[in-house]
Amino acid sequence: MVDQPGVQNDLVGAVGGTVVQAGSIQHVALSTTPAAGSQLVDPPRQLPLAVRDFTGRLDHLQALDALLPAGDDKHAEAVVISAVDGAAGIGKTALTVHWAHRVQHRFPGGTLYTNMRGYGPGMPMPPLDALDGFLRALGVPAESIPVEAEARAALYRSVLTGRQVLIVLDNVNSADQVRPLLPAAPGCMVVVTSRHSLTGLVVIESAHRLTLDLLTEPEALELVTRIIGSARIAAERDVIDELIRLCARLPLALRIAASRVAAHPRHTVAEVVADLADEDSRLDTLSRDGDERAAVRAVFDWSYQRLPADQARMFRRVGLHPGPDLSEHAAAVLADVDPSKARQLLDRLADAHLVEPVGAGRYRLHDLLRAYAADQARRQDSPAIRDVAVLSLLTWYAHTAHICHARAFPGFYRLALRIESPARPQSITSRPQALDWLENEEASLIAAVNLSDQKRLHQHVIHLAESARFLTWLGAWDRQLAAFEMGVSASRRCGDRVAEAWLQTLHGEALRYRRCDDALAALTQACAIARELGDHFLLAAALNALGLVFHEQKRFEEAMRHFLQALPLSHGIDSGRQEAVLEYNLSRACTALGRHREAVDHAERSVTLRRRSGDTVGEIATLCELARAWQGQRNHPKTIALCRDAIALSPRIRSLGSILADLFDTLAVSLHHTGETSEAVSRWREALAIYEDCGRPGRATQVRERLDQVTSA
Repeated sequence: MVDQPGVQNDLVGAVGGTVVQAGSIQHVALSTTPAAGSQLVDPPRQLPLAVRDFTGRLDHLQALDALLPAGDDKHAEAVVISAVDGAAGIGKTALTVHWAHRVQHRFPGGTLYTNMRGYGPGMPMPPLDALDGFLRALGVPAESIPVEAEARAALYRSVLTGRQVLIVLDNVNSADQVRPLLPAAPGCMVVVTSRHSLTGLVVIESAHRLTLDLLTEPEALELVTRIIGSARIAAERDVIDELIRLCARLPLALRIAASRVAAHPRHTVAEVVADLADEDSRLDTLSRDGDERAAVRAVFDWSYQRLPADQARMFRRVGLHPGPDLSEHAAAVLADVDPSKARQLLDRLADAHLVEPVGAGRYRLHDLLRAYAADQARRQDSPAIRDVAVLSLLTWYAHTAHICHARAFPGFYRLALRIESPARPQSITSRPQALDWLENEEASLIAAVNLSDQKRLHQHVIHLAESARFLTWLGAWDRQLAAFEMGVSASRRCGDRVAEAWLQTLHGEALRYRRCDDALAALTQACAIARELGDHFLLAAALNALGLVFHEQKRFEEAMRHFLQALPLSHGIDSGRQEAVLEYNLSRACTALGRHREAVDHAERSVTLRRRSGDTVGEIATLCELARAWQGQRNHPKTIALCRDAIALSPRIRSLGSILADLFDTLAVSLHHTGETSEAVSRWREALAIYEDCGRPGRATQVRERLDQVTSA
């Protein structure tokens, strides 16, 4: 056989026992069975030791099983490639090796394994070296292995022809590192593990992608129990959940922490949890002395150190974000890049499993990666750089929340902004867009309040705390209370009396659902500050909130007295919204006192004011109150009609909270009275679900009792 014109690269072909290279003929005196170019040797079984206490991953194991070549027909399928990807320490190797041990009997030609060192100490393994090892394992003498990469790969493919071999390529850093190691003939299966998504293998080589996530809570508990032992788990069950949480359900971290307990009988789980509780030292706690592969920080380092500079910088900035997840726009603010560039960088980090996409344009890090990213920011970026990034983020949150409140709740009073405009503002132009932003950023806004408070950015705390008003519609009372408390403290520290009066009022309104006595104290103080300032609106708002507390305590006459005192102060202020609120609350008090005709008058005036100001949420709430006033007069058809009118408006509004539940409850009462029991039960059940979800246990109990009475009759 001689050189053929037009054939690229060094290798022309490999036939029988002859390897033909450009410019030379190299004879390899080998047997042609079971494949050309290899000697008869025992099938290689190169898998490393399987993890003894492997836990969970049943769905992933089944997915791999489903890819196995069918039956004994070597030509039944083409080469099957599975790309197992996931973050550092997620258990990719453990899963793959465990599965390969289970199924290697299905591959009579042997099992090949190599660690490609894509991430780890030292340089990644060149495909040429991996081919050398595989060819030797398959019976090719060292002197017969070509030097050139393409010749070596061609011989490898030739040797595998006709064999059924399982090939495990572990810890790969790119598709290019894998491609020379892929067989060409059917009957073989290749499993690749990587911290990168290896999209190229999926697109070009039709690999089946299998992504590993953190362990589930039950899987994490099972893993820890297997390592520590069920007796010790039972003895300290109260702290096991915290151990799992602090390890972020990351298998490597769980193994290290649990092994510390198992290896030292005198160590309690509580002691290890105490060590892990310090976020600054948590990564160092999750290590085994002298073993880099059993150290969370080290395995994260191996991923981080391979990032290009711009991706590494973005990763560090994401570590400065205080919330559980972040948007691409928040990341853009932190990194001072355009949102499109931020999205590109975040997607690259997601491919490397250093961030996780959690929705359209949103990303998160698990707690250990977050701690690692923040640690890298401390190590590589100066305090001044970090402070500028965080200040930009908090300023952006405060401004955007202020704008979203204006779009979502037109006519609501808001404090005048007293902080500079953000360098990268986000455009919010519609109510649905504003509500989306507020709901998506709920947890991040509360985290931003906390971070601003830690940094003594008083005006940021004030404006971010004020934005927590929208949590009323989500029933997130506890988070709202904490934000308002920080806002009150910040306003006192900076001497902003207007902000103090307003935030005390908001705080008191929120407290009435939890601790009425504390609410009275807060609102009495708010009234005193408003009188001192001579601010009619703030005084009307505080008096209204005081009336609501008395209403909650069923002191309806006192409630009416406060509402009536506030009503003249509200005329012509705040687009008429405060006046509408007071008329609404007067209607509620009149209904509670049995003065239903007066209740109708107050509610109708409130509906008119709500419609005039475009307050559809308030209109729905007031229609419900108007329906109750007619219900009190036993006019159930009128009540039902008003409730249905309000419900018809509700699809246009989101975040109605318990208002919708009040509507369903009111409608159900009148439906029951008119004999429409089936729909009444259905509406009560809807109301019960919302009350429970919104944290209104008292109302939930009332509805549950009504349901029991009706369904047991």
